[in-house]
Amino acid sequence: MSGAPEKGAPRRPHGPTEHPARRSSPAMEEPLARGFITFLGGRIGRHADVGVARWWTPVRVLTLTSLVFLAFGFLSKANCLQGTRGEGGGVDLDWSGNRQYVSACYNDVIPLYHGRGLDQPGFPYAYSWQEGDLTRYMEYPVLAGLFQGLTGWLTRLTYPVIEALPFTIAEAAWYFCLTAFLLAGLWVITVRIVADLAGNRIWDTVLVAASPLVVVHAFTNWDIPSVTAVAAALLLMKKGRPGWAGVAVGLGTAFKLWPLFILGAYLVLAVRSLQWRPMTRMTITAAASWAVVNVPVLLAYPAAWKEFLRLNSERGWEWTTVWAVVARATGWTGFDSGAGAPTILNAVTFLLFAGACLAIFVLGLRVRRRPRVAELVFLIVAAFLLVNKVWSPQYSLWLLIPAVLALPRWRLLLSWMTAEALVWPVLMWHMHGVENNGAPGELLNLVIVIRGAFIIVMMVLVIRQMLGRGHDKVAAAHEGLDPLAGAFGWADRLSRRSAAGRDGASHAAGDAPEKKVSSC
Repeated sequence: MSGAPEKGAPRRPHGPTEHPARRSSPAMEEPLARGFITFLGGRIGRHADVGVARWWTPVRVLTLTSLVFLAFGFLSKANCLQGTRGEGGGVDLDWSGNRQYVSACYNDVIPLYHGRGLDQPGFPYAYSWQEGDLTRYMEYPVLAGLFQGLTGWLTRLTYPVIEALPFTIAEAAWYFCLTAFLLAGLWVITVRIVADLAGNRIWDTVLVAASPLVVVHAFTNWDIPSVTAVAAALLLMKKGRPGWAGVAVGLGTAFKLWPLFILGAYLVLAVRSLQWRPMTRMTITAAASWAVVNVPVLLAYPAAWKEFLRLNSERGWEWTTVWAVVARATGWTGFDSGAGAPTILNAVTFLLFAGACLAIFVLGLRVRRRPRVAELVFLIVAAFLLVNKVWSPQYSLWLLIPAVLALPRWRLLLSWMTAEALVWPVLMWHMHGVENNGAPGELLNLVIVIRGAFIIVMMVLVIRQMLGRGHDKVAAAHEGLDPLAGAFGWADRLSRRSAAGRDGASHAAGDAPEKKVSSC
C-alpha cells in the first residue's frame, strides 16, 4: 500500500499533518484513560521524545492488545467445542442441556459445518438440501461461501492428524478452530490498518483492539473479512489509490453487503468538490471486482447464487431489531410474513433507510465544513442497523471502526460497546425459552432499547460535530483537516501550506527585527 497517488490523481502535498510529535495522548483528553495511565507511570512529559521507541511502538502494543482480546473471544466460545467419544471411537459435539445458550457460546460456524455440506468434498454452492418443498443452498455471499469452503477443505485435510491425537475434538470443533485462526489473523491486520487511519490519534485504536465486541462476536460469524475490506478501502483512499480502494469495496461486498455503503460517503465529497475522477474510478473497480467473483458462480449455480437474495427478501424480523421489540411489547403482528415474503416490512425498512441516506446526503452537502469520511460512514451504517429488519448481533462489529474514527470519546464508546455486548448473553438467555427459566422478552427489549439509545446519542453528537457545534477531536489533531479525505482533501492541504508560506514570508519581510552587523 504505497503512499504514492495513482496516475491521474491529484498530486499529494508534501508535509503531512501526521507525525509522532503531534500525537494526541489519551491521558491529556480522556478521563477514562487518565487513571490507568497514571497507574502505569503518568502521562508523557512536555519534553519527551515521542516516536523513538525501539520495541514497544504503538503498533506492537496494539497488536499484542488485539491478540489478548481475541484470545478472550476464543475462550468465550470454547464451551461449545466440547466433545464426547462415541462407541465407534469417533468424537461428537456435546451441546447437551442447551449448552450453546446456557453458556452463551453459540456461533454459526460449528452448526453450519455439517449443515452446509462443508464436511464433504465439492464446491460450496453445488451442495443443496430439502426443507419441506423448498430446495436450499448456501445462503452467504460468494466470497463468504468460498471462505467457508476453503476452511472446510483445510479441516478435512488436517482432521485425521487431530483425530489420531488423544483429544476429544470433534471435526466441527476443529473447523471452528481453523476458522477462528484465520479470522484472528484478519483482525490483527485490521487493527494495524486502523492505527494508520487514526493518524495522530493512534491510541484511539485501543478502542478497536480491546473492544468488548471482539470478545463477544469475533468468532460468532464471518463478519471480520468485510470489516477488514472496509478498513483497507479507507486506507487506500487516504493514500490516493481510489482504484484499489474500489477493489477492496467490491471484495468486501462479496463477503457482506454493507461495505457498499462507504461509496455513499465518498459521493458526498465528490459532489461537494466536483472531483469525479476518484469517485468514478472507485465505483468502476468496485463493480468490476465484485463481478469477477460473482459472475462465475451466478452462471454455474444460478439458484444457489440467488439464495442470499431470496432468503433476505423472505425472512421476517430478527430477534434484536426495533421491529422485534415492537412485536414483543405490543403483540402486534402486522409485519409478520405469514406464508410469504413480508412485503410491508421489506417496503417500510427500504424506505426508511433510503430516506435516512437522502437526509445524510443533504446534510453532508449543506454543512459549512466538509464532513469527514468517518462521520458519513458512521451515520450511514448506524441508520441501516437501526431500521433494518435484520440485525444479527455480530453486525455491531460493522459500526466499531466508523464509530471510533468519527467520535473518539472513550467513555461514551466503551459504554455503548458494553451495552452492545450485553445484548448477546441476554439474547442467549431468552432463546433458552421462558419455560426453561429463560430471560423474559421484556428484559431483552430493555437491553435493545438501551443499545439503540446509545447509537442515537452518538449519531446526534456526530451531526452536531458536522454542524460545528461540537469539538471535533480528530480534526483538531490534524490541523483542522480530515485524515481520510484522500484526494478530496489534498487541495485543502495545499491551500493550508500556501497560506502558512505566505505568513512566514510576510513575517520575514516586515515583522522580523533588523539584523545588526557584528564588528567582531
